[in-house]
Amino acid sequence: MNNMKKSYCIICYDILKLKISNHVRDSNHHKVFQCSKCKHVQLNPIPSIEEDKVFYDNNLQEKNVEYHGSIKDNRKKSIHDLNRRVEFVEKITPKNRKILEIGSGYGFFLEQMKKKNYDIVGIEVSKERRIISKKITNAKVLDVNFMSDDVKLGKFNTIVLFHVLEHISNLELFLKNIKKMLYKHGKVIIEVPNFDDYQIKINHEYKEWNLQRAHLHYFTPKTIKLILQKYGLKNVKIFGVQRYGLGNMFNWKINRKPQLENPLFEFKEGYEEIENNYKKYLEKNLISDTLIVIGY
Repeated sequence: MNNMKKSYCIICYDILKLKISNHVRDSNHHKVFQCSKCKHVQLNPIPSIEEDKVFYDNNLQEKNVEYHGSIKDNRKKSIHDLNRRVEFVEKITPKNRKILEIGSGYGFFLEQMKKKNYDIVGIEVSKERRIISKKITNAKVLDVNFMSDDVKLGKFNTIVLFHVLEHISNLELFLKNIKKMLYKHGKVIIEVPNFDDYQIKINHEYKEWNLQRAHLHYFTPKTIKLILQKYGLKNVKIFGVQRYGLGNMFNWKINRKPQLENPLFEFKEGYEEIENNYKKYLEKNLISDTLIVIGY
């Protein structure tokens, strides 16, 4: 008699059968499966809310990496993404509107948007990051449990989540809470890693590095659209974003490991046209390393 506990897809509740990996880079206890029905890829087992609280309060996602650097280092490493995100949100959110950033980290985005006169509030579950972010910005940084049915923060014009949704255990409750906090014509901007990333298909070490304990979900354009529409967000638009450049791709091809101290986002000095064509091709075909999704 088979006494093995069955695991189920967090989206369509079908039994998980297709194993992607027996481990993730920072845990031999966790595996990665793909649902044969809806094709969603997820961690197994899914950690409990209590386990995740300990994990994030102690900033273990970052500390599980051999190099996690100082705040100054992290600011320098994040500046490319920060500038891109600020510009993107500015384009579609008029000045003085109310913005909520869920997963505000060290507060770099809060700091910049506050300077641009947006009424912005941050939510950060990591106790360590909340303490640091309050030294960086005077924007409110709150500890709010979105896994509760009783989230009351008021209404916002725009809610942003940069590499947050892949960490959420209860997507249904989380997205329903977001939906009820949006004004009638409000929007949610979600940035997630893309499991259809071309590098994942061609580089085994790159794929292994991307599988980690913190990521409970591995989204593709198809599955993230399915999830958002299922839980009530409409007019879902998906854009490809290639964060890392040719230098990063060559590094993975040659050295088979990440550039932790100095990640290469772009080649310059004569390589601009090649760099731009490389990124545009991946973004157009939604096989870039990152997806940005807007839901209304």
